[in-house]
Parts: sequence; structure tokens; C-alpha cells
Amino acid sequence: MEAIWGSFKGKNKYIVFAVFLFITGIVLGYLIFRYNPELVMKNIQNLLGNILKISRAMGKQNKLYITGLIFQNNIKALLFMMFGGVVFGLVPLLGILFNGFAVGMVMAMNFYHGRSLAFFLAAMLPHGILELPAIIIAAAFGLKMGAELIFPGNHSRIELLKQNLQNSVLALGILVPLLFIAAAVEAIITPYLAKNFI
Repeated sequence: MEAIWGSFKGKNKYIVFAVFLFITGIVLGYLIFRYNPELVMKNIQNLLGNILKISRAMGKQNKLYITGLIFQNNIKALLFMMFGGVVFGLVPLLGILFNGFAVGMVMAMNFYHGRSLAFFLAAMLPHGILELPAIIIAAAFGLKMGAELIFPGNHSRIELLKQNLQNSVLALGILVPLLFIAAAVEAIITPYLAKNFI
């Protein structure tokens, strides 16, 4: 367990950078939707396909199926950003930006359809307080991997890559259960809370 917790060391500045990218994505997603909602709505399937699929399943499928669907979607995003760092950090950089972009767009859509900020927060926060930190931390792992491949200093790129990959695998011991709990909360608790703010 000590090795798992140790894998998170040295990531602070990358977490800060990932948060910055995420917030930048939120702002961009929100502003783009507000600027031209009609164009966005025409292309919404391409932009938010997985989110819409999960949203449509919410009222039709059982909670276990929805939990699995959300968990699968989030695990893909986590692995994509965490290990995509091998492409010199480009994949986690774009991935965390897009995740923020999706949140910003969903927020803008929420207001476009006449729903309140309270509804958006009720629909986002219960699972978001677990899911978003996990995704941001995964991006930080990928960003660190990419940065050290570009700027290895006096170290061997191969050794740094091995170390980063090993730390990423160890960190999954914390991040994967976190995402599973978040998926269960989103499937079971979030819809109930959100209904109270419609």
C-alpha cells in the first residue's frame, strides 16, 4: 500500500497544470455553446456522444447496467490520459481540455434549456467530487510522463518512462476503485438528487 501512495509523489505541479487545463476547457465549452447554440446542437452527437448515450440509458436501464456503462466510459478516459503521456504528453493535455470542454458545454446546455445552477450542481457534484479528481490526477500522471520524455535532464528517457509507467500502474489501485464508486453514485444517487431541483 505504501508503494501505491508513493506513486502519487512529485505530481503537484502537474496536478495544478491539469486543473488549469480543465478549467480552460470548461470556459471554452461554455463560451462556444453560448456563442452559437444552434450549431452546437446540430453537432451534439459528435461532441458529446458518450455523455448522451449514458444520459439516455439513465431512465431505461437498471442501475447496475448504468454503473457499468459509466465506469467503462470513465476508465477509458483515465487510461487514455494516464498512459497517453508516452506521446510526449499530448494525449493527456488534449484529453483533460476536452473533459473540461464537455463539462462547460453541458453547463451551457443546462441554462439553454432553462434549468438552474442548482440543478447542474446537483447533477454534477455528487459523483464529480470523486470522478473529477481521479481524471485530473490521471492527466497529471500523463503530463509528467510526457514532460520527462521531452526534458529528461541528466536521466535516461527509457528509465524515466519505466518509472512513470510503473507509478501509473500502481496508482490504478486507488484511482480505479474511486471511479467505480463515482460511477455507482452517478447511477444511483445523482438522478435522485437532480430530480429535486428540476
